[in-house]
Amino acid sequence: MTRILRYILQHDSGMAPCIDNGLVSLATCKPQIRASAKPGDWVVGFRPSPAPRGLVVWAGQIAESIGVGEYEQRHSFKRRGGRADAIYRELADGGFERLRPDYHPGPKEFSKDTSAPVLIFNPRATWYFGKEPQMISEQLMHLAAGGRGHRVSGVQEGDAAALQNWLESLAPSGVHYPPRDGVPKKPRSC
Repeated sequence: MTRILRYILQHDSGMAPCIDNGLVSLATCKPQIRASAKPGDWVVGFRPSPAPRGLVVWAGQIAESIGVGEYEQRHSFKRRGGRADAIYRELADGGFERLRPDYHPGPKEFSKDTSAPVLIFNPRATWYFGKEPQMISEQLMHLAAGGRGHRVSGVQEGDAAALQNWLESLAPSGVHYPPRDGVPKKPRSC
């Protein structure tokens, strides 16, 4: 059965998930999701309270899981057309160098961000609604995340197909609205 990992997206600045150039990735924050998720799995981010439970900010099917260093080599934010979340360069000794001191400046964030692979989502099976989240269908309300941490339990046979069908009924895949919070003036934790 296809796994559907769900969580509350506390801060939505377009970095985690990153929505640059219409490609959605998860390269920072959520290390437990990034460590356990596999290509073919789905990840769904929900709006936090006090908003009503079940508002989907984004949902996507994982196309690829790659190392943090490889991601930076492919998509360095310093290159033209690079991605804002490709901010950790792998060093010869296997450690990492932070390339953006303004984002996640503390050691705890550094450790979270570099401890798990980067997830890249299938552009044909990913929807990002940002500041205009969509209420999940009643049929799928049992998937709505609540509280801290992520959820993988409670998924029923056919939920992945039903999720994709519901998303396709709303709009074509892609990035539809800007992030809820915009780019933060002050770095935040995950």
